[in-house]
Amino acid sequence: MSDVQTSERGEIHDAIVVGAGPAGATTAWYLARGDGARPRPRVALLEKARFPRDKICGDAWCAPALEILEEMGVLQPLEAEGLVREARAGGFVSPSGESFVSTGDAPAATGTRVYAIKRSLCDERIARAAEHAGAELFEEAAVVRSELESDGLWHVACRDGRRFRSRMLVAADGAASRVARRLGLLTSSPTGFAARQYVQGGSHNFRADGVLFYPSYILPGYVALFRHYNDDIDVGSYVIPGGVASGKDLPHLYERRIRRDPLISAVLGPKVEYLEPLRMAPLRLGGVARSYARQLLLVGDAAGQTDPLTGEGIHTGMQAGRIAARAIHEMLAKGDLSARACSRYHQRWMSAFGREFPASALAARLTGRMPLLLDAANVVAQRRGDAFMERFGAAMTGMAPKTTFLAPALAGPLVLELVRQWLRRGGSPEARWADGLLADPGRPTAFRNACLREQIEIG
Repeated sequence: MSDVQTSERGEIHDAIVVGAGPAGATTAWYLARGDGARPRPRVALLEKARFPRDKICGDAWCAPALEILEEMGVLQPLEAEGLVREARAGGFVSPSGESFVSTGDAPAATGTRVYAIKRSLCDERIARAAEHAGAELFEEAAVVRSELESDGLWHVACRDGRRFRSRMLVAADGAASRVARRLGLLTSSPTGFAARQYVQGGSHNFRADGVLFYPSYILPGYVALFRHYNDDIDVGSYVIPGGVASGKDLPHLYERRIRRDPLISAVLGPKVEYLEPLRMAPLRLGGVARSYARQLLLVGDAAGQTDPLTGEGIHTGMQAGRIAARAIHEMLAKGDLSARACSRYHQRWMSAFGREFPASALAARLTGRMPLLLDAANVVAQRRGDAFMERFGAAMTGMAPKTTFLAPALAGPLVLELVRQWLRRGGSPEARWADGLLADPGRPTAFRNACLREQIEIG
């Protein structure tokens, strides 16, 4: 049955989800499963593009997202087909060039897994899983109108003329959500930005799985490299509000700073081949004040469910999708789709992860103003190894609460090293960063040894 035939029969869906990215498709999957409801809800999942389609992203899927992918039955086939790469050999380089990059010999601790999976692959798998679960997937369905009309139903119109009606509407159409903006729930523009270029496998000099670089010219943002199953690497960068760089600076940063950066140049090597031009996307960070209205929920980037410290939003968006679906199941069962009933969704995702966002925003401001915090953390990791790095990384990425930083095992050595760094600092940040190529040549977890396939001269 064609999309046009289905949409013209005048059927009423229980929910329409606009946007089939990880957040929207996860919402549709859980909705269509029904959570024990009989009959199961009728769900329409509208995607403006046609799969496979890409999304500008760092391609890093953290443990909470992987657990949901496993529940959906999406991750297991990707693993069996060899389309994922676990980021076991990874770490970060601090603003002064201090480096700790795990060799990947130790198994990842429970709850700290990170996989590199291309969005062009995984987004489609999640959307097809939602379809298999019972949602009706409509591709090339760009929404141009969504109104809650006097009959108590949402009337949704697409650019190609297809029309839908539903009791509930879920806006999961990205950081610049047209649905939420037209309805007045979003009144400001996104303040963060991400950029990406893929590099051809075999043309670079990167041997690790995933490394974050914190050079002074982009703090509190960063540059991230993740290696994929086919040896392609994702060179991504994130501009965090309040730092030295803005979104409009990103093209200049790539041309003048990132590609010429001594450490990143060493990783890319002299024969690097780019698979695409630089591409950019906005980020809505830290959560919106109101992610609901009568018969309406915002999920994922549309709700700003992206960590203000790291720019990561895949796992939080998927968690919110699960929360949204369960809230809709309850509302449909009770026959109460009021704004007050919808507000419970907002309260639940805030309790699940949103209350961490202010602490993340504070941490971003602190690292931007006090880069020595990252220097100190890196030196402590060098001394204490993977166990410390796992705890630190879990708190940084939101997989553990930010209060983890206050635990004696982290706070004690960090404070002591911060004092040492403060007393020892000298020279320009740029000079100290470049010295990262030379630091600790005998240490296996040093940048040069852990990241470079071949030792090459720079400059």
